[in-house]
Amino acid sequence: MQINNNKAQKWVFILVPIFYAAGVLWHALDFTLPYMMILTPYTILITAIIGFYPEVRRKDSTLILWIGVTFLITFALEAIGVATGLIFGSYWYGPTLGFSLFEVPLLIGINWTLIIMGSIIIIKKVSKNIYVISLTTGLVTLLFDYVMEPVAIQYDYWTWQGGAIPLQNYIAWFIIASLFAFIHEKMRVTHKSIIPSFVVIVQLLFFLALRLFVI
Repeated sequence: MQINNNKAQKWVFILVPIFYAAGVLWHALDFTLPYMMILTPYTILITAIIGFYPEVRRKDSTLILWIGVTFLITFALEAIGVATGLIFGSYWYGPTLGFSLFEVPLLIGINWTLIIMGSIIIIKKVSKNIYVISLTTGLVTLLFDYVMEPVAIQYDYWTWQGGAIPLQNYIAWFIIASLFAFIHEKMRVTHKSIIPSFVVIVQLLFFLALRLFVI
């Protein structure tokens, strides 16, 4: 079983970067861009499955509980944010991210949960201090959002009222990610795979490449 796991991990390390590098190229070409817009929600879903599966397959009830609670609350905060503008600022989602509930794509909560979890796994390689882990996770999530925002706006993931990204958005995500990292550590959630972190790093580099070279 360990050999199979190692082989699967090896293929993830090879294929995911190739897939996302091709995505950067296809976003840059006018004749393939419309297909990229159609495929975006499926790409995010497949990536999330790849990121979560090595951990969820262990059937660790504490981990699954943390994932479920984090997804539900981050999704609820997004729904409240869209409806009121009080949490992140005034914004609304476009059609690019696929199926929505309460005007929020379901993939949003899934991907933010993966980003927070992947960030925690990375940071725990460096520090075991709960406050360092929590605050650094908040900073990493803030960085991810900062890199992604112009790309998201360009490709109609979401739109900010007035066209400007409010500071409130970054502050909110720093607090939310730090809080769920703190809860993660208080629950003593453990991880056995670095694939979630790897997927998050590849996504970050994907958005950075689009921001620097395409949009």
